[in-house]
Amino acid sequence: MGDPKRPARRLLTVVEAQTITDDLRHGRRDRIEDVRFPERFQVQVGSIQGVTVSNSMLWLTVGGGMFSRGLMEECTFRDVDLDPLTVFGSDMRANTFERVTFGTGAMGGIADTRIEGGSFTDCRFVDFGFRKTTLDGVRIDGGRLDRVLFDACTFVDVRLASTLRDVTLLRPAFDRSDASASDAVDVTLTEWRTADVRLPARRTGFFVTPAAASEVMGSVSPDLSVAFRDRLSADVIRGGFDLVAVSERFFTNALGATQGEASLLVDALYPRHLDELGQVEAP
Repeated sequence: MGDPKRPARRLLTVVEAQTITDDLRHGRRDRIEDVRFPERFQVQVGSIQGVTVSNSMLWLTVGGGMFSRGLMEECTFRDVDLDPLTVFGSDMRANTFERVTFGTGAMGGIADTRIEGGSFTDCRFVDFGFRKTTLDGVRIDGGRLDRVLFDACTFVDVRLASTLRDVTLLRPAFDRSDASASDAVDVTLTEWRTADVRLPARRTGFFVTPAAASEVMGSVSPDLSVAFRDRLSADVIRGGFDLVAVSERFFTNALGATQGEASLLVDALYPRHLDELGQVEAP
């Protein structure tokens, strides 16, 4: 990402990169600035605490061992490309991420981890996966999530106000969470365990059940092309999801609708939008 007001990122040698990694492993370094780590060089640590990383690019891996969990605590990442970030079997506590990209060049992910507190501000996640991870008291403001999977994750007191594109939530659990300020396009929810979450409900992106889509399509079917009806039926009504975010952009870009068809269908569907996941009977 990089801040244009800062010096250009300097490419480290392998020896320099290894020295920084060793320093991090032994708690001898609290700042990394204005550098690029060598391609495919992995900064792998079990614990990282109180470290500030700014205007840099690196592949960071944090993970626990057989008898202990990994730890990332009170770290700050600002104008950083984490390409990728991989975290497993760890605790992430009170970390701050500002204008950070995750996985634009290589796929990253967080698994079997607890994220407590902290914030992600104006960050971008691309081809990123969260698996069996709990987010507790986390704030995600601005930025965007593209092609992100949340698999069996738990959201407790999470505030999500970001742009969501091609996001899948499979077997999630929600408690006192709010995603209503997000811009949701092509987002699906399936097999949730608990449902205490507010949903985006603007005409530009809102959630409906496949059953509602089926009923509405039946009423406006004569005004829709055969090709669009087929895509709507396959990808939304019979797609195997319990809830789908729809919008004019989704219908035109993903399903091939004309602008007129998309507007017509959104007008018909919006009265059936859901404000809260709890309005739907759990699957």
